[in-house]
Amino acid sequence: MDRITRHHVLAFMLACLLIAAALRFHMLSELPPGLHYDEAANAILSAEIGRGVSLPIFIESYTGKEVLFFYLAGGLMRLVGESVFALRLTAAFVGMMTVAATYRLGRELGLSRQVALLAAMLMAMSFWHLLFSRLGFRAISQPLLQALTIAALFRGVRREKWWWLVVGGVFLGLTAYTYLAARLFPVLLFGAWLPLLLNRKQWQLRWSQLAVTAVIAFIVLSPLLYYFVNHPDAFWVRISQVGTRAEGMTPWQGFLHSMQMFFLHGDPYVRFNVPERPLFSLLLGALMVGGWVVTLVSWRRVKADWERSALILLLLTPIIMILPTALATNEILPSNLRAVGMMPFLFFLPAQGLERLLAGMATRYHRRERLAHGFLAVAGVLMLVEAFSTAQTYFREWRNEPNLFYETDGDLTAVAEFLNHQDLSGQTVYVAARYYQPPTIAFLSSAYHDVKWLPESKALVLPESGPALYIFPQSSPVPDWATPLPENFKLIEANDSFTAYALNSPPEIIPPNPLSVNFGYAAALVGYELAEAAAGDTMPVTLYWRIGSQPDVEYTHFVHLEDKWDTRWSQVNAFAYPTAQWEPGELVIQRVDLPVAVGAPPGFYQVRVGLFNEETGNRLPVLDENGRYAGDSIFLKNASVHPGTPPEPLPEPAHVLHDDIRPGLELLGYQWGHTELSTGETLAVSLWWLATAQQKSLKTRLELYKRDNTGRILGTTQPNHNTYPFESWETPQFLIDHLSLPIPDNVEDGEYRVQLQLFDSSDNSIYKKDLGWITVTQTERNYDVPDMETAVHSTLGNEIELLGYNLSPNADGHVLDLIWQAHTTPTTDYTVFVHTLHPDGSCCAWQQDTMPRQNTYPTSRWLPDEVIIDSYQITLPDEAEPGEYLLEVGLYIAENGTRLQVQESNGKTNDVVYLEPITLK
Repeated sequence: MDRITRHHVLAFMLACLLIAAALRFHMLSELPPGLHYDEAANAILSAEIGRGVSLPIFIESYTGKEVLFFYLAGGLMRLVGESVFALRLTAAFVGMMTVAATYRLGRELGLSRQVALLAAMLMAMSFWHLLFSRLGFRAISQPLLQALTIAALFRGVRREKWWWLVVGGVFLGLTAYTYLAARLFPVLLFGAWLPLLLNRKQWQLRWSQLAVTAVIAFIVLSPLLYYFVNHPDAFWVRISQVGTRAEGMTPWQGFLHSMQMFFLHGDPYVRFNVPERPLFSLLLGALMVGGWVVTLVSWRRVKADWERSALILLLLTPIIMILPTALATNEILPSNLRAVGMMPFLFFLPAQGLERLLAGMATRYHRRERLAHGFLAVAGVLMLVEAFSTAQTYFREWRNEPNLFYETDGDLTAVAEFLNHQDLSGQTVYVAARYYQPPTIAFLSSAYHDVKWLPESKALVLPESGPALYIFPQSSPVPDWATPLPENFKLIEANDSFTAYALNSPPEIIPPNPLSVNFGYAAALVGYELAEAAAGDTMPVTLYWRIGSQPDVEYTHFVHLEDKWDTRWSQVNAFAYPTAQWEPGELVIQRVDLPVAVGAPPGFYQVRVGLFNEETGNRLPVLDENGRYAGDSIFLKNASVHPGTPPEPLPEPAHVLHDDIRPGLELLGYQWGHTELSTGETLAVSLWWLATAQQKSLKTRLELYKRDNTGRILGTTQPNHNTYPFESWETPQFLIDHLSLPIPDNVEDGEYRVQLQLFDSSDNSIYKKDLGWITVTQTERNYDVPDMETAVHSTLGNEIELLGYNLSPNADGHVLDLIWQAHTTPTTDYTVFVHTLHPDGSCCAWQQDTMPRQNTYPTSRWLPDEVIIDSYQITLPDEAEPGEYLLEVGLYIAENGTRLQVQESNGKTNDVVYLEPITLK
């Protein structure tokens, strides 16, 4: 027998598919061991489609998903029920169809039956394909649609069958609905089409064939294209998340690193691989390289344009379809998931190599007549060996990977089962998890809607009364700062997956530092605890909140570390216990690990705490005992920071110097603030220091020089605003010194060179450095009192006088011009409030709180006797009823809401100035 017959093909493929089915269906519900977040989300989305709740063209949730797989899974769920098994069964069926389609693809590419059989067998027995055939991920649909597309197109081109070109166009359009990596498939296809497009003899036929394919593909693709045109962010969001960033690998480095996945070092992520296991063994890897060379050499032998297209397709596959992982340098690299687009084409390369090796051996030993028998024997043995090896790898080696259970959210899967067997009536249920509302429990547990979540175990919540159940999975255990739990907590379950506690009644908790700060009646900060920290470390901040009510919108806690000069050194937005879950009376004990910036000077800082809405940026106001505005945050004083060990390597500023000032003291560099300033504004420069030996006195001076080299001293200071002189430094120490020096009002317009000078204790200059140029513009100031409709002459805080105002109607309502005059330079930046009261005297039909001139001219820049005209556009709402709307204005300190006392011209005092009302008829 010298050739493979159809009967051989049928028997071999039947055996191959049976083994592939055994590998894919065995323990399908049990392996992978848990239902990971992503797979659970896929199950929920598929179930919604199956029920007809949602019929999307593209799924924007969960960073965006193409929909074909979800429709297949949803359809199967509608038939057999919503389950993990149904989701994974969809993937297994798609994987099986891909194996069968691979043989047909090989034949349509003009490859021999031997090569087509080997490619189908190798993919069927591949650990790579097996893993994704058992996982409810949409990516498994991409190889199938690619195989069907190419098979149909080449069949249509070879046989000049237009129907197959139409079918190929449909499959090509559907490929875009499979997975993100499929967006590079047209690039591969275009490269493969080049011999067809450049065929001068048949160019009309070929261009017509490909035009038909392109038009049909465009029609199928058009709903998705229309969606992306109207939702461009949906197209780019996932690409921007995983793509190359400046601080990561370059694309070329990512490409070289990813090329190792073929037979050297593979995907390190245990969910998608035995860590670092390559796609092929060394033997198959060598055959792959050999097959690539064989394919390349075949170029001269083949003449037909479609045959050359097939060769280009196979040659370009490992170069182009590896790019989705090679370019994702911000993610795990290489990634078996993102490289899924190389299937099934990649498997034809080792098949080519093995077929050529067997043919060469038969020729060498004069056994050509027995080549078919030899091939079948070798292929059969190889199939059994690969099947056994893959089964061992998947069902033993990968299954027993220590981290696999937790990486696939096996602990949350166990929590879901535990919840399903509990009587939760009358209890408040708190479950910690790495994610808020994890889809694993949403899909697996009927108790999902009864659960309150503790994301990342960042908070411990006590109900106002009654029993409660607490569950801490191993991936989000009881936090160290909360242990030991109060005696009221009774351990009822402890295993490798989770611990569970029952609480009959909440214990009485007394915060170390009691407070009573009302945040908009929604929550009260009733206490706190601060621990000292070193620069470069984290400062533990424990906050105690008593819930008052559930806000209408979601608020996030913010915690800032600031010095007394208002420099913010670090910040955290803490998502510990979402406000959507708040119930009156709950006590939320929240832990925030607040970073302390590397280089922060030692001393006492203040921690600013508050809540804000992430969509609008609006902060929840602090209210005083009378319910009036008292700021938008609270300061926790005396947060102690001590020197930290200089990090290795040291961070670098924007302008690097590395100048040795004297033994043991190095100026690493500096950073600028704004370089275009007006007089009265502050020049901000940060100097980065490294001291390795004890220092003597040293002064820092900044000077401004015009281009004619005439200069002036801007200021002389010591580090950290004269509070941390060089001689008091502990060494070694890395320190960032923020200099903030105001530009005097008498500095003329122009460009100035900023020079740094350092002086020793004898006032000798030991160092000079030009830091760069700034542009100064003189602030336009007015000292003439303008005409005004209404005089007021009320003094606020003994610093500022409201001389009067103008109120005039316009098309949008009314324009209010407040006319201020500074008696002295104000000590801080005040906020102006303008309130339009309802006719019944309640606040507010309209209001605006802003620094003067719409935040462009803060009061700290005002000079004595300066007159400032401050304008506001007042537009009452359309639904405003007829009546008189009284105006009230004043000044307050934004940090605490304290209003400046108003001394009226008649000697009376108040904290507000009332203006004439707006009359609405």
